[in-house]
Amino acid sequence: MISFDSKKHNFFVFLFILFIVILPVAYCFAQQTPGTVYLDGPVKTKMIDANFLFGDSHYNALAHASDGNVYYVICSHNKQSGARLFRYNPHTGAVDNIADLTSVVGEDRRKVINQGKVHCDLFEYRGKLWFGTHAGAYDRTYPGGHFMSYDLKTGKFEDFGIPAPNEGLVAVDMDTVRKRMYAVTWPGYSFLYFDIDKKKVERWREAIAPTPQQGPRSLGVDPTTGNVYWHTMFRTIQAYDFNKNEVSVLKKPVFDKPMFNIPLEKEGVGYSVGVAWRTVKWSKAYKKFFGIMYFSDWLVSFDPKTGEVEILDRIAAAPNKKSGETDYTSLGFELSKDGKIAYYTAPYTKMNPDGTSGDSEIHLVTYNIPLRQYTDHGPLELIDGRRPRYCQGLEVADNGNLYIVGWVNIADKNSEKWKKKLAIESEDKPAMDIERSRELQEINLMEIKNPLFNRG
Repeated sequence: MISFDSKKHNFFVFLFILFIVILPVAYCFAQQTPGTVYLDGPVKTKMIDANFLFGDSHYNALAHASDGNVYYVICSHNKQSGARLFRYNPHTGAVDNIADLTSVVGEDRRKVINQGKVHCDLFEYRGKLWFGTHAGAYDRTYPGGHFMSYDLKTGKFEDFGIPAPNEGLVAVDMDTVRKRMYAVTWPGYSFLYFDIDKKKVERWREAIAPTPQQGPRSLGVDPTTGNVYWHTMFRTIQAYDFNKNEVSVLKKPVFDKPMFNIPLEKEGVGYSVGVAWRTVKWSKAYKKFFGIMYFSDWLVSFDPKTGEVEILDRIAAAPNKKSGETDYTSLGFELSKDGKIAYYTAPYTKMNPDGTSGDSEIHLVTYNIPLRQYTDHGPLELIDGRRPRYCQGLEVADNGNLYIVGWVNIADKNSEKWKKKLAIESEDKPAMDIERSRELQEINLMEIKNPLFNRG
C-alpha cells in the first residue's frame, strides 16, 4: 500500500508553483537586462536600380507614403541634371522616374544653377508630400530653393516660390499642426518660415551660424508648442518661439562638457564645427527630442521644457564603439513610430596598413530607449556581395522594411554602366570627398528587412 505524506506533497506543489510562475517572471526580467549586443551580420539588402547615373548624393529625402509607395529624391551636383523624384512600389518592384525638379519649377539649367538637391525629409500632409529644394553646384546664378508639394493622387506639383533669393534650403522641418514649414538657408544661414494657408514668408536675415563655417543640417519642431530648435554648431542651441515670433539663444543647455568636444574638421576646407547635433527627431513617447552628435555618435535626448540634455549611449558602428575611433556622422537616423527605438546607419571606415583610409561600410544599429539596449546588427550587404559604403538618409516603414539611399561601388569596370558613369564624372563638376575614390559609385534606393519588426 502506498502511503501519502502531506508534507512532501505540499513541498512538491511549492516547487511546481515556483517553476511555472516565479521562474518565468525571473526569466522575463533577465531578458530585459540592458546591455550591448554585437552581431556579425551581414544585414542583407536589396538594391532598387533607378538607372539615374547623374545621381551622386542623397540627404534625408525619403518617405514610405500612405499610398504604400516609397518616394525618394536622388540629388545631382552635375549642371546637366537636377535632383529627381522617384517612386518605388514594394509590391510590384516598379520604379517610376517622376520628375526633374529643375524642370518642374520652370528654370533653364543652361542659364542658372539647378535645383540639384532636396536636403530634407519628405513630409506627408493633406495627401501631399511637402519639401524644399537646394543647390547642387553653386554660384550666384542659383535662383534659390523652392518650397514645393507633390500630390500623391493626381501626381501634380505645386510650386510655392523662392523664400530666399540665391539661397538654398539646406534644413527644413514641418509643423503640420500649425501648417508651417521652417527652413535654414545656405550659404547665408538665415532662418525663415512659410505659412501654408496664408502663403506668407517671414525671414530672419541675420546669420544664425558662423559663416563661412558649416551651419545646421537639422531643425526640431516641438509639436506641443510650435517652437523650433537648432544647434549653433558650437555649444548652444537657438530657438524660434512661436507665440513671441522671436529667435533667441537659449541659456541652457550648453554643450561644454569634454565628452562633446570632438571637433569636425576637414583638410583643405575652410570651416570646422566645434560641437553640434547632426540631426534630431521628436519622440511622441517621451515628449522630447532625440538626436545624434557630430563625429562622436553620442545618442542624446533634449527636453525643451527643462533644457536638460542626457547622453544615453554611443551608437557608433561596433568597430568604432569598441576602439573609440570616429567617422563622419550620418543623417541616416530615425525613431520608430512610437518614439521608443532609434535606428542608425552607422558608418565604419577600415584603415589600411599604412594608416590611410580603406574601404567603408554601413552598420545597422538600433537602440531600445526604455531598455537602454544597443545592438549592432552588422554591415549592410547587397545580394551580389557588394557593401554600401555611404548613406545620409533612412526611413522606418510601416511595411516591415527599412529604406536607405546609399552609395555602392560599381563592380564591373567593363560594363556600360561603368563607362557612362565615368563619362559623367569626368565632366566639370564639383566632387565631394566620397566621390574622390579609386572606384566609381552608383547611388540607389535599398530595401532592408527591419530586424525588429514582428511579422506575426
